[in-house]
Amino acid sequence: MAASRSLPSLAIKTSPRQYESDPVVARLGDEAGGAVTTMPNRGGDRPLHLLMAGFEALDLVNIGVVVADASGQLLLANQTAEQVLETRDGIILTARGVLRASGACGTALSALLRQVGSPGPRGIETSGTVLAVQRSSGKRPLTLLVRPVEASSQQDLGGPRILIFILDPQLPVETAEAELRQLYGLTSTEACLANLLMEGKTVDDCCEVLGIRRSTARTHLQHLFEKVGVQRQSELVSLLLKSIGLVRPRSKEPKARSFLKSASA
Repeated sequence: MAASRSLPSLAIKTSPRQYESDPVVARLGDEAGGAVTTMPNRGGDRPLHLLMAGFEALDLVNIGVVVADASGQLLLANQTAEQVLETRDGIILTARGVLRASGACGTALSALLRQVGSPGPRGIETSGTVLAVQRSSGKRPLTLLVRPVEASSQQDLGGPRILIFILDPQLPVETAEAELRQLYGLTSTEACLANLLMEGKTVDDCCEVLGIRRSTARTHLQHLFEKVGVQRQSELVSLLLKSIGLVRPRSKEPKARSFLKSASA
């Protein structure tokens, strides 16, 4: 996908200069939970460094975020979305940079994008639509939340823009154990156990990975309950995912990544 960008960890289709005048960026923060916030300068343009900071924030989110047009043409994708697309399992990016879902979901996704991207008033049914995408690997389906980018007061020459949130229930939770220790005062083993539980592993799975007995794991689990302030394993996992599991750890040595290279469908 030919593109020009100054932020290594974000794939965008157009140049940063174009995003300075693109109203989709102004709305992106509202639609993506405030991930992108922009402030106008004296000339009325949004400072590029603030936009790039917003893009970097999107790269640290463990939810795939994609901006596309009504035809499915990808305009912007965060790092999690790239990771999902690179697996080509359920949803892919064609050689022309168009999003496509596999199997019968392909027609459903295309129709949904056209519906959400159609001009004019949108009803409740198109204000936010969810689509389950089956995967050939047999893994749990991807969940796509499709939402329109609301019309801007500025003229948008690119046509309607659409936000697609991609939730992969089996995407590994990349949580820094140091942050878990700092947040709850966990030991190294407790942090490792918590991280494994957040990935959906059972206690027996954790014992095998950590090389400890089940009784030892149960003792560590009880300590986790006490330190985190919960009484059940389900409460523990839910709280950890909501408190820290939505954000990727920042790489110690950021490095430039090549653009997402799509293979032909």
